[in-house]
Amino acid sequence: MKRLFAVFLLLFGLTGCEGRPSSYTTDFFAMDTFMSVSVYGSDEDSAQQAAVACEQEVNALEPALSRTREDSDLYRLNHANGAACEVSEDTYAAIEAAVQYAEWTGGAFDPTMAPLTDLWGINTENAHVPTQAEIDEALSHVGYENIKLIGDNQVQLLGGAQLDLGGIGKGFATDAVFALLTQQPEGAVTGALVQLGGNIGAFGENPARDGGNWVVGVADPDNNAEFVATAEVRNASVVTSGDYERFFEQDGKRYHHIFDPKTGYPADTGLRSVTVIDENSTRADALTTALFVMGLDDGLAFCAENDIAAVFITSDKQIYTTDAVASACTYTFLGEKKGYTDAR
Repeated sequence: MKRLFAVFLLLFGLTGCEGRPSSYTTDFFAMDTFMSVSVYGSDEDSAQQAAVACEQEVNALEPALSRTREDSDLYRLNHANGAACEVSEDTYAAIEAAVQYAEWTGGAFDPTMAPLTDLWGINTENAHVPTQAEIDEALSHVGYENIKLIGDNQVQLLGGAQLDLGGIGKGFATDAVFALLTQQPEGAVTGALVQLGGNIGAFGENPARDGGNWVVGVADPDNNAEFVATAEVRNASVVTSGDYERFFEQDGKRYHHIFDPKTGYPADTGLRSVTVIDENSTRADALTTALFVMGLDDGLAFCAENDIAAVFITSDKQIYTTDAVASACTYTFLGEKKGYTDAR
């Protein structure tokens, strides 16, 4: 789960005010997290219909992306003992995207990490540091190369691999919601804020700022109720992965949930968080994990080569932004009073 944002919304007085669009917000629970969609439109009925349609779209995607629901495609695939399985078009598309991003990042993002996440048990009552032998055994089943995309929605898992699409699931759902919003009748939806468990999607105009951009806060890793930067965006997603989202402590050491596929341990790269701003939320979701695993130097180089807008926060309170941030958003550094240095 990526829960590192707050959105600065001056929502008071929006509905019913002259010159302001009508709004409707639906709050719901899906994909094991709290979600919210606020839609602004030409009239209240249009806003409500669009917001409810967004909620229904997310709920419809859950069986396609969950690996724990016994009625899901991933559950059947993970329990097929290596046999090919037919999955839904949505599931196939999500797996195909996951493989693409795994290949692109050289495996820094890997959707076959389920054996490791289950072994460590982070965010469960069974969280613990496994033995090296246990980690080695889990790693023997990890590797995106074990995913065979046969075509015609047929997928096969080799080498005892287990798929987990949690690393891109909420981004995939955000993109689906964006697609739905663009299909609304012209003028019916003027703007929307999509918050899917921390994945923030800012669509269209922000009525609280007279049709301006949406302002998303990047959290202070030491206190995620406060912010060290803001990003003003429109028709874009802002996603962050950090070492403080899910973790446990043992013998005075913190172990977080972002694993290095090469070592089987939580990635120890000197980073506290990585934020990506991108029009494609699925891509942003995958990249935040991959860049965190790569570390600062390799991550910055990867971003420069691929024109990625990203914000890196290091354990020594340095904040680095890539060149692409300037074109993706209006970025404002706020961390000086909190002891952070703008290292751009």
